[in-house]
Amino acid sequence: MRDLIISFLAVTLLIGSWMTFYSYSESRINEFSQTVSNIILPMVEEEDWAAGNSEITRLSDNWNNYKRLALLFLDTQSISEIDYTISKTTQYIKARDLSNSSGELLVLHKQLLYLSSNERVSLSNIL
Repeated sequence: MRDLIISFLAVTLLIGSWMTFYSYSESRINEFSQTVSNIILPMVEEEDWAAGNSEITRLSDNWNNYKRLALLFLDTQSISEIDYTISKTTQYIKARDLSNSSGELLVLHKQLLYLSSNERVSLSNIL
């Protein structure tokens, strides 16, 4: 009976940790996604390169802070792809390349939405 109680507590701890992370992660990913589509992309389209550069740098810093915890719970490949996209986007904005930077920002937005939908607890993700 004692082993059953210990197993139950361990499973409860795992599920509780995941649900806490899921709540935190959902809000952070939505924030990142909104920042990309509503703040950085319009700046790039208006060719406000200085403001776009500071915003993408801030997004990158926030992403790196989030990534430390996310690596414990999420797929490493998805996180790495987002890292690559942020790095490329940062360089395109620094180079003042309108078409590549706006394209990579759209890719980043889609990757964030994909990451968010992949971490949801749903029947399609379980099977």
